[in-house]
Amino acid sequence: MGPFDKENKELRRALHLLTSKAERNQSILQSFFEMEIRLLGCNKLDELLDLILIEFREYFRLTAVNLVLFDPENAARDLLEDYVPPEPGHSLRFVNNQRLLKSIFPTPELRAGELSSPLKKLAFPSTPFVLSSALLPLVRQNCLIGSLHLGSNDPGRYSQHLDYNYISHMASVIAVCIENCINQQNLKRLSIIDMLTKVHNRRSFDQEIIKELSRSSRHQTPLSCLFIDLDYFKLVNDKYGHQIGDKVLSSIGQLLKKNLRKTDLIARYGGEEFAVLLPNCNSEKAIEIGNNLRQKILQMIIHNSDSKPFRISASIGITYCSSEQLLQADLDQVAHNILKAADDGVYLAKQNGRNRVEYQPLPDTQPRLTESLHSA
Repeated sequence: MGPFDKENKELRRALHLLTSKAERNQSILQSFFEMEIRLLGCNKLDELLDLILIEFREYFRLTAVNLVLFDPENAARDLLEDYVPPEPGHSLRFVNNQRLLKSIFPTPELRAGELSSPLKKLAFPSTPFVLSSALLPLVRQNCLIGSLHLGSNDPGRYSQHLDYNYISHMASVIAVCIENCINQQNLKRLSIIDMLTKVHNRRSFDQEIIKELSRSSRHQTPLSCLFIDLDYFKLVNDKYGHQIGDKVLSSIGQLLKKNLRKTDLIARYGGEEFAVLLPNCNSEKAIEIGNNLRQKILQMIIHNSDSKPFRISASIGITYCSSEQLLQADLDQVAHNILKAADDGVYLAKQNGRNRVEYQPLPDTQPRLTESLHSA
């Protein structure tokens, strides 16, 4: 083989390597681009976290993915009451100060390669067999809001000698997505949640009752409604002050959330009045639930500003809508009738001595047009 042939062969080999490397890089960039599109499409924080903590691990063939979020005001945690992070433990951590983040990032720059033993314990406390990693600072408006840790059991996967601009770019996207999800969901919560009791507000309840009635109509299931009115609540405010009154309302909200199903809708309907929708619940079960809540409220011990205990009771009105009553019915009229019947039940409970449950049947909700056609 002549020198030109040999040189030509080497050039072809180098060109093949460069082409393969370019194709591989293009494939990597395409996979990151596709993942960024999915990140930007997340509207809820729990969906975003599942994408990062679960799907990243599978999609990018990683050994571990951990996330630390700076959450001093519980803005993120309040949105994740029912969220369960994936195993192993510590895949998701919240911190109230930046001490941990500052120890991982003395400067807000990506760290890649093999970690020292102390740093590995900070970044991957439940995954000691990580042999190389990329630690990504999540920065928004010059503030370190979190840290994303990508770990691999391949010692050559990440190296401090390589450039990871595409990963740094994705970290910026993730930081934006986290902030957007938190802001959007908190704005929505402000419009539907009563901030004192952390249950739905009246506006939200009035919207949801129509949706629940529509759902009950489609699935042919019953719907029950409870109105809970605290007895002599004005005396609590007058005797102990509005701060203690607020404490009572907040405690009632937590009690209701603790003792009702996730599918039940709880709302603060008025000053000291709460409304509850119980989907797929008949009248007998609703009365049983009402009595259980009445007893739980009566057993609840509250302390005033002098740490002296006192109790409070509640009068509860209950009504029930069967699937038959929803046939061809005007849902707005049914909603009006449900609220009136439950409110009448509260009034009756107050009349009969308070601290009791009273059931009020729902009046006929069939439209007059149906009756006229039937008569004709």
